[in-house]
Amino acid sequence: MRLVIAEKPSVAQSIARVLGAKKRGDGYVEGNGYLVSWCVGHLVELAEPDAYDPRYKKWSKEDLPILPAEWKYKVSSGTRKQFDILKQLMNRKDVTEIICATDAGREGELIFRLVYHQCGCKKPFLRLWISSMEDSAIRDGFASLKPGSEYDRLYEAALCRERADWIVGMNATRLFSVLYGRTLHVGRVVSPTLAMAVLREAEIDAFQPEKFYTVNLILENDVTAASGRIKEKPDAEALSGSCAGGTAVVTKCERKEKSEKAPALYDLTSLQRDANRILGFTAQQTLDYTQSLYEKKLVTYPRTDSRYLTDDMEEKVPALAGVAAKLTGKVVPDGIAVKPVINSKKVSDHHAIIPTMSAEQADLSALPPGEREIFHLIATRVLASVAPPYRYAETVAEFQCAEEIFTVKGKTVLDTGWKAIEKPGKTDKADKAEPPLPAMKVGDSFPVRSAETKEGQTKPKAHYTEDTLLSAMERAGADEMPDEVERKGIGTPATRAGIIERLVTRGFLERKGDKKAKNLIPTEKGAALITILPEQLQSASMTADWEEKLLKIERGEYSPESFMTEINAMVSDLVDNYQVVKDAAVIMPDTGKSLGKCPICGADVVERPKSWSCSGRDCSFVLWKNNRYFEAIGKHLSESVARKLLKNGSIRMKDCYSRRLDKNFDATIFMAFDENGRVQFQMEKGGTR
Repeated sequence: MRLVIAEKPSVAQSIARVLGAKKRGDGYVEGNGYLVSWCVGHLVELAEPDAYDPRYKKWSKEDLPILPAEWKYKVSSGTRKQFDILKQLMNRKDVTEIICATDAGREGELIFRLVYHQCGCKKPFLRLWISSMEDSAIRDGFASLKPGSEYDRLYEAALCRERADWIVGMNATRLFSVLYGRTLHVGRVVSPTLAMAVLREAEIDAFQPEKFYTVNLILENDVTAASGRIKEKPDAEALSGSCAGGTAVVTKCERKEKSEKAPALYDLTSLQRDANRILGFTAQQTLDYTQSLYEKKLVTYPRTDSRYLTDDMEEKVPALAGVAAKLTGKVVPDGIAVKPVINSKKVSDHHAIIPTMSAEQADLSALPPGEREIFHLIATRVLASVAPPYRYAETVAEFQCAEEIFTVKGKTVLDTGWKAIEKPGKTDKADKAEPPLPAMKVGDSFPVRSAETKEGQTKPKAHYTEDTLLSAMERAGADEMPDEVERKGIGTPATRAGIIERLVTRGFLERKGDKKAKNLIPTEKGAALITILPEQLQSASMTADWEEKLLKIERGEYSPESFMTEINAMVSDLVDNYQVVKDAAVIMPDTGKSLGKCPICGADVVERPKSWSCSGRDCSFVLWKNNRYFEAIGKHLSESVARKLLKNGSIRMKDCYSRRLDKNFDATIFMAFDENGRVQFQMEKGGTR
């Protein structure tokens, strides 16, 4: 008997169906020589510091740094039942072999291995590694299972990532919270991300706009040519006066044919960026929608950092384009270009995100709106990526008038190519801004119909949006790293959405602006945190260097021991040498102020390290930050949510998620209490609670 362990129930059901396992048990499916069960996310987690020593329950600088020699793990109470089921299945005498079928990536490997080791299992295991949940992909995967030992280095990298985050997070959070008398969450990757946002905002605040002037000449041939920037208005007006009624002579007229090659296929980050810019989705929403499409066998594995397909997929591309065309209502480009999307050397664990072939039979109208729009982006990108280049002729003309040079550009589209396929309005702004120029040649002269002085003003950099912050995270530290480095930046495609969400839910960033272009603005709390953090915890280049070393661990090019030694040394140095910032009381906002009144006793509710709790000595009211009720519906109990609950006793939330129905819905969450004063949340959906 073989035991197959998937990451989620929905994935396990798909695998069981392909394997012919149909008999349902408690937490598993059995049949045809297989037992198929599942994890529920991270069943096994790193233990809290007080599991190593009870004195760590109290936060104290004297107890830092906390650097475990032997790591301890725990099974969370909310997932204990499924863990026990897996343990019983692993220990069954008829189970001779285990198959790891968690997501094919670093985190999926970690989820399985921690359960395997926590159960004390010694039985041999194999690895299922697939990029699609299609039946054919599952069958092919089971036909080519790999020994689990081939993924030991991937597991080691995952352990290093998890433990490094724990060491930095636990020690830095306790250190700064104790020193500054308030809870300050600090992380290995969240802090550099926040630092980039705070720096951008500081540049915007410090920006001093400067006025400048240009002179536009409207010529008799209906061409408008512009001068360069002029600092002083009188100089611009003098030039305008000199040109009015005069003649402009063509001194240069060059026409060049240019082309823009089709965009590459989507990896997760580029999909998240486009979904934010075009649809207004957050990075986390895009990941959730794409993951759901993957589990429904409509798209391939989402957590990929590749934008290409492997060489062996070349023959499938025309059929894939046909499926994409059918599902989007578009037309397959004539003479599709297959070669540009094929490059095995640029594919690591998984190829680019594409629709599956079985998606052709899908009823897309039955999908939730968010999933449907993400699928449309992915399918449309396939067609655009194999389309011909966008070709145009650009003409640059220069005129001389009153001894000054005036310039104008014109563009003539020769072949719309891939731009005829991509979403309208996304890429055609430049085309509209540069209409074709009339025929002219050097030496031609044209009377100046009028001359106008225009006033302009320099502008600061734009606020970060999810799109541009993801791009900045992806490129962070790249200038300081060798060109041959494969993975650069902060985090990975799979983790960047979570990093942004943590910053928002912890009150360090907030989303502001219209629905489709919300800016990510540092809060007072976020800006203050970066002000007091040392450079080593803000450094994007250092974090990017760590990410590269994790990749080297996966390849066997760097030892896990060396990586952890580096992390321990950095944290020890931080604890020993950090000096409190002078006048910190002025810099830091007063986070100890009341969030609202306790609904039980009326005292102030204030922030604690892990909760928002009543300040009354004998009152037990508490709202836990890591709240399982909100996590179960895909939400976070953030500070703003806590404030609204305290003020109104309820909160209206959009796009809640039901795992059972696999759908999003809007609901009102009510705060109630049991006889002991413990909070019990209730939901009103569709008008009834």
